[in-house]
Amino acid sequence: MTKNSLRNGPDAAGYYGEFGSRYAPEILMPNLIELEKAFNDAINDKKFIDEFEYYLKEWVGRPNPLYFAEQLTEQIGGAKIYFKSDHLNHLGAHKLNNSLFQILLAKRMSKKKIYAETGAGAHLIATAAACAKFNLPCIGYMGHDDVIKQSTNVLKAKLFGAKVVECFDGTGEKGVLKDACTAVLKAWSSDPSAYYCCGSAIGPHPFPRIVQYAQSVIGREIKDQILEKEGRLPNAIVCCIGGGSNLIGAIHEFLDDKEVELYGVEAKGSAALTYGSIGIMQGFKSFMLQEEDGSATQNTTSLASGINFYSAGPEHAYLKSIGRVKYVYETDEAAFETFKLLCRTEGILPAFEPSFSTSYAIKLAKKMSKDDIIVTSVCGRGD
Repeated sequence: MTKNSLRNGPDAAGYYGEFGSRYAPEILMPNLIELEKAFNDAINDKKFIDEFEYYLKEWVGRPNPLYFAEQLTEQIGGAKIYFKSDHLNHLGAHKLNNSLFQILLAKRMSKKKIYAETGAGAHLIATAAACAKFNLPCIGYMGHDDVIKQSTNVLKAKLFGAKVVECFDGTGEKGVLKDACTAVLKAWSSDPSAYYCCGSAIGPHPFPRIVQYAQSVIGREIKDQILEKEGRLPNAIVCCIGGGSNLIGAIHEFLDDKEVELYGVEAKGSAALTYGSIGIMQGFKSFMLQEEDGSATQNTTSLASGINFYSAGPEHAYLKSIGRVKYVYETDEAAFETFKLLCRTEGILPAFEPSFSTSYAIKLAKKMSKDDIIVTSVCGRGD
């Protein structure tokens, strides 16, 4: 990697430009410092990386296909659309890449139990499954509203042995991903024997870096597969973003490839990178949907639980600030129409979240020539 590569970050203090770092209470600092040291040791240990790659192949089922959506491309016209098929992973989402890596890291650190937060439930399912695989107890924190909306996923997590803790906001009546994040950090701060398996590229340093590292397998596969299929890089990569693990995983390998346009698609009802302002909350600095004085977050309203988040990871904030990634949004209504279109044209039942990015990818494809190529991620299945 070159000295000025966009793939080098963060710096020693956890900053991506002005974003990120470790804005955490003193009680959390020992846990974070211990985690950072363990992570850096692990990624320089060939035996650990070989073990991670073994389970990615033999248990997760990677590499998954880069699939040419021929019917969809023909129907809409314009650029070729390829789907990175993370919905075909074991458990049906990209989340297991990260959970597997972190549970292996927790085992290496001799931790006794695992905490996790979740929105749509996919991260909790993945973490609970990895905990079952490696014989560790799992406690998952989930917002009250999401427990109701995602009851099937709650049941799946419990089948893997997870205990699910329902979280509420300040009123005691509602609760979403933000509230789960607050609750899990509080629990971890008083329990150094536990490991907090963070589900997205958010939170205090080193979590954004850990999640980016684990999920970057997605982009490496995309690069190898598109070169094999088309003999060149795509014109654009388009992925959905809440906290940002799916997107950073898909694009990190391409950050220095200036000929590839990169797009992150938010839900309009939680579009922090589109409508937010810079703030500090839950341990990191980024763009956030917050009150004018920064005293509290604003409510988010998307039906897509996995991207219904008030902020986005600090690396995304930095990439927005330098213009390397274009952050846009789609409405719940447009995403649902695209969800139905994918079912009818490709026989793919996507999760609601990647329907947002596919919706934008279709709009983009219509403006491009038939020789152009778009890659978008089906980062979860919709069952």
